Amino acid sequence: MKERVLAKDLLEHTNKRCLLKGWLHTIRPFGKINFLILRDRSGLSQIVIEDKSIFELISSLQPGSILQVEGDVIAAPKADLGVEIVNPRIEVLTPIKEIPPIEYYKPEIPSDLDFILDNRTISLRNRKIQAVFKIQAELAHAYRIFMHDTVMATEYFAPNIIGASSEGGAEFFNVDYFGYTATLAQSSQLYKQIMVGVNERVFAIMPFFRAENSNTSRHLAEGKQFEFEMGFFNHWHDILDIQEACIKYIVAYLHKVCKTEIELLGGNIVKAPMNIPFPRITFKEAQQIYFERTGVDEREEPDLSPAAEKELCKYALENFGTDLIFVIDWKLAKRPFYASPNKEDPELSNTFDLLCAGTEITSGGERRNTYESMLEGLKLKNMDPSNFEDYLSIFKYGMPPHGGFGMGLERLTMTLLRLNNIREASLFPSDPKRIAGQRLKAKIFYGQETLRNEIIRLLRNGDIEFKHLTHESTPTSEDSARVRGTRLEEGIKSIILKGKSTKKNYQVNLPSHLKLDMKAVSVELGEKCEFESPEVIKERFGLEIGGIPPFGTLLNLETIYDESIESNSKAAFNCGLLTESIIMNSKDLLKTVQPKMAKISKE
Repeated sequence: MKERVLAKDLLEHTNKRCLLKGWLHTIRPFGKINFLILRDRSGLSQIVIEDKSIFELISSLQPGSILQVEGDVIAAPKADLGVEIVNPRIEVLTPIKEIPPIEYYKPEIPSDLDFILDNRTISLRNRKIQAVFKIQAELAHAYRIFMHDTVMATEYFAPNIIGASSEGGAEFFNVDYFGYTATLAQSSQLYKQIMVGVNERVFAIMPFFRAENSNTSRHLAEGKQFEFEMGFFNHWHDILDIQEACIKYIVAYLHKVCKTEIELLGGNIVKAPMNIPFPRITFKEAQQIYFERTGVDEREEPDLSPAAEKELCKYALENFGTDLIFVIDWKLAKRPFYASPNKEDPELSNTFDLLCAGTEITSGGERRNTYESMLEGLKLKNMDPSNFEDYLSIFKYGMPPHGGFGMGLERLTMTLLRLNNIREASLFPSDPKRIAGQRLKAKIFYGQETLRNEIIRLLRNGDIEFKHLTHESTPTSEDSARVRGTRLEEGIKSIILKGKSTKKNYQVNLPSHLKLDMKAVSVELGEKCEFESPEVIKERFGLEIGGIPPFGTLLNLETIYDESIESNSKAAFNCGLLTESIIMNSKDLLKTVQPKMAKISKE
């Protein structure tokens, strides 16, 4: 039997007959000549089908069908690979008849991120999403190569279930450990310091778990952390030197081994030229630069705002030609208990953050290295030294000056590739709404009658007065006001939008007589939006345009009300159907839905 040939190697087999195996990606019918696109682990290959009987064999198949194709490889300059397969003999190994729940075979999946994550097991087959995780795998490999071959550090493997929080604070997960309370590690910080006393230079790629109820675009509850620690440096800035060299090596390595994937994602990877040092500024200087460039005064704040981080990266790119910048000498009060105080100014610490393309990707610095200093650090953070006896013991028996850094794999991937959300850089993300990619069971209501029934149940349980009307179909706001006997401005117009960058759905609500101010909406949501199509609204929510009620929370949508709704005494709206309405007090509606309020309308 012939050896299988991968898509990426077909060019080397021009004018030969080859065997391919893979998934049916798409079928492109063009009359007498049709094309089958086959996907394997290396990419896509194009098979030309002229035989009507062969086309009939595959035309009813859905993407994902497993095929075996034997055919002649010929030159085809217009094809992506420069070759295509002709005279094919196709064997269907596993026919798939069911339509996929998501259109992963398109260049861009035409769905929002939540829907993509809801169908993660299938959406991962999309070529651009594949590219992200191929790059991520090579990124981790590059880190290991650099640490092992250049830094000559030893890899370690720390525990994930520990007896106390590794960094202090309350943001950790408790687990039942044979009747005892244990926690999931926030980092392997304490263990890598222990290993400095063993191997001097150490590194790891370790899981982390953080119980922060954060739904931002750059936080996860679970991820992987690049860890590094070293002893016996000449100056603590040696840590920054290794950090800088590490990032530059990773970026150069990705350009070398992931050219195809980077191009597939648009080629817009961050700039980290080998010959340009990352600028290094103090925390105080960073605040001053932000003030001088924007006029926003945060010079008395204990931390940098996200806006300041973005502006500082712009400053680095404009003035130095790199997307990265170090911020050093942070206030000790904002750093972990093990951070080493600055000898010249004890209110400062010998620590740094590395900012990249507007996001903080690394924290690190020098650690305290004596038993007495560690006790002082723990007490300053109101932490109990008895919970850290094993860790503290290393300082009784000799620890050199040491320090290191940690950077999250997912955040680094997101930042280097300029993705919009860290969940795009996690195979199966966990956050306050998901665990291992699976959406936590939320009360999401689908369909007209189901939604109407839940709204009425909520109002009755809240002992709220309302009128429930049945009437003729009301496709317009004017029709609705007429049949309800209400003023036009008392009606609420509910609209479902789609973010242009995230593809996420939002619900906005405003009085029926006003127009939606899309510019104000984009400022409020942080991205430009467009109206979601009636077909998608019908498919995803089971609703018709005009029948959408102002209860976006029941649809698991971020919900915004125009401020002017609050000034009306009455609120009238269709409650899921074009033939049924509810009239109630506006204040009761706001109390029930608890939406975000903003000025999003115009005359």
